Amino acid sequence: MGSPSPSSDAGQSLIDDTLATPLHTLDPRVFTPAVMRLARRLPALRPQLDALLTHPLLRAEAGVGPIPTPTDLESGVRVGLLRAVLSDGPPDAADAARLETEAEGDDTWWVPAARLHLLVSVDRERQARASLSEPELPYVFPGELHPRSVDILAGGDRVLTALHVDWLRKVSRWVGDAAVADARAVGFWFWPHLRYLSGGQLKKPFARLLRTRRLPIGAYGMAVAYHHRIGQPWDTLLASLSPEDRFVAAVAIASDRPDAGTLI
Repeated sequence: MGSPSPSSDAGQSLIDDTLATPLHTLDPRVFTPAVMRLARRLPALRPQLDALLTHPLLRAEAGVGPIPTPTDLESGVRVGLLRAVLSDGPPDAADAARLETEAEGDDTWWVPAARLHLLVSVDRERQARASLSEPELPYVFPGELHPRSVDILAGGDRVLTALHVDWLRKVSRWVGDAAVADARAVGFWFWPHLRYLSGGQLKKPFARLLRTRRLPIGAYGMAVAYHHRIGQPWDTLLASLSPEDRFVAAVAIASDRPDAGTLI
């Protein structure tokens, strides 16, 4: 299991400088649902986000606007996750199951929908536990999602603690291949589970992300934040990023500080 990498003064200074950047100078594609949920923990960003964000869902995720009524799969999952973690009228298990069924196979929303379902359903958590008790791990092409990898990325923080350490290493190494799919969605799917997975088995797949071409804005910053959270060197990586990716990494790393606000 990994723990956040010790922060150098230079690294922390760069994070603080990055978070002080005028947000209107950044490409707006950097303001994704997952990044805004992490930014919600950083009250200093709220005045700028309040002035900049116009999309009702992004405003709600950043904590600067009311939660809107969902109208489709994407908004149903995003609103459901927000309400589930805030304990503010989340969907019931049946509605969450319907959303996961609808999202199955979707490159962007399958994992978040499964995460929502697991957060509101004891039966879905039991299903994830049972999945991880199976003795063999199937072959999956790197970058593709398998139902068992979805189970891990939906509920690893709840189900991995029961695994034997040797099996945990194998599971961690196996699910690491899903990092490419996570990066394409800039989903931060691994984020809640990195303290429970075996960080040593994730070093290589996370390092590969930084060498992968044509990933979307924010994906490389997410990879650097993952390096930090599993205890790998990150300072020089942070300095090499574009302003947008540096912002994503800085938001995630700063959201992990003990003095940050409520994580959603």
